[in-house]
Amino acid sequence: MDDSFVLYVIRHLETAANRERRYVGWSDVPVCTETGPAGFFPDCLTGSDLLRCRQTAGFLFPGIPYEPHPEFREADFGAWEMKTYDDLKADVRYRRWINEPTAEHPPGGERFDVLEDRVLRGLDRLRKQKVRSVAIVTHGGPARILLGHLAPERRSFFGWSVPPGGLYRLEWSHRRSWEERNRCTFISEVPITGSENT
Repeated sequence: MDDSFVLYVIRHLETAANRERRYVGWSDVPVCTETGPAGFFPDCLTGSDLLRCRQTAGFLFPGIPYEPHPEFREADFGAWEMKTYDDLKADVRYRRWINEPTAEHPPGGERFDVLEDRVLRGLDRLRKQKVRSVAIVTHGGPARILLGHLAPERRSFFGWSVPPGGLYRLEWSHRRSWEERNRCTFISEVPITGSENT
């Protein structure tokens, strides 16, 4: 009997603010693109409670119930919310954050360790579900945290490319390994509307 476990980490579809290269945290903006259904159907569909993630889940997995959870929200960017690189590039604090996100945080916003802790709390809740596959529809920051903790290879936070509509498939050969918080045995980046086998 196949005892494997699969986790899909999906970043929401593009928003107008993404196109303008703005930092979008807790602002509840809609997506500006659509897509057809994904080529697979997870046993459990969950992710951020923000509109752009709920819309993306609806496009990709029509008819599948979506469980929204604030643990999978993007970082709260505080005073940097909806700003661009050009708006912020002269800010010394911002430049420190770009170089080392764990050492600095946005004024009035969320520290990296707080973001990381809540994303991992959400992940631990999923480990208690007795299913064989889960899809998490989230944001760029939480997706990088998930990949940083779960992928076989270790990379820096910004070492992961997670564009809007990006999708990673992570597989554990044995579900116990997933439950015990081990890294996955296989990872692949797949087209958002393609078959999981491509």
